[in-house]
Amino acid sequence: MPVGRRRALIAAVAATAVVGAGAWGISAAQGPASAAAGVSLSGFTLTLPVDSAGQQSGAASTVSPAKITAPWLTRNADGSLTFFAPTKGAHTPHSPHPRTELVSTNDFSAGSGAHTMTATMVMQQLPSAQDIIIGQIHGGGPISSVPLLMLHYRHTSADAANSGRVTLTVRKNPTVPGSDTSTVLTNVPMNAAFSYTITENAAGFTVTATSGGQTGRQTVPLNASFKGKDVRFQVGDYQQTPADNSPTDGGRLTVNALTAN
Repeated sequence: MPVGRRRALIAAVAATAVVGAGAWGISAAQGPASAAAGVSLSGFTLTLPVDSAGQQSGAASTVSPAKITAPWLTRNADGSLTFFAPTKGAHTPHSPHPRTELVSTNDFSAGSGAHTMTATMVMQQLPSAQDIIIGQIHGGGPISSVPLLMLHYRHTSADAANSGRVTLTVRKNPTVPGSDTSTVLTNVPMNAAFSYTITENAAGFTVTATSGGQTGRQTVPLNASFKGKDVRFQVGDYQQTPADNSPTDGGRLTVNALTAN
C-alpha cells in the first residue's frame, strides 16, 4: 500500500475510534477532533441518569469535566450533541426525575450583572409526562437544591400533535416553596430547530424563544430574596417523569448550538 494511502487510513481509523463501557455503562470518550467546531463541553460538568457503577438506579453520578458519555450524551457528525434521559434511572437527592444535564462550572451572584445562556435545539422525544426542563438558572453553594428559573418544553391538551410550548417557571423565594409559571411561546414543533435565550441582570430575567420565525418573550423581576445568591446555568434533558422503571420512556433532544457566560 502506498505510504500516503496508509497514513490516510490510519488517520481515519483514529478519528472514529471511541472507547466504550457497554450499552448502559458509563463511557467517557471525547468526540473526534473534527467535531471541535461543534457544541463545546468546556466549562460544564455532566449529570447522568446512572450511578457510579453505570446502573439505572440510586444516586446520579457526575462526569467532571463533562465528556461524551454514550448512550446518554453523544456527539453527532455535525458536532451537535444528543441528550437522552430515560425515566428509569438514577437521580439527584432533591429530585425524583432522572436527567442528562450539563451544569456550568462558572457560578455567579444573582443580580450582579448581565449573564446569558443561548441554545438552539431540536426536540425529538418527550417522556410520558410530556415535559422536559431544557434550561435553568439553578442555585449553587448553600442553595444547590433550589432552582431559581426553569425553562420547559412541554406538550399540553391545547397543543397540536407533534408540537409543544416553551414555558417559564420562576421560584419566588429560595427558602419558601412556591413559583410562578408563564408561557413564552406556543406552536413549537417537534423535530424542528428552535432557540431560546435566558438573560439575567440586576433587574431580573428576560427569556425569549424563537421557532419558525415567531418569537415570544417574558420579563420577570429578580426577587430581592435571591439577590447575591450563588447561581449557575444548567442545560440539557431534565425530563419530568419520575423514575418508573422504563428504559425506553424518556426524553431525547439534540443541541445544535450553546453559549453560556
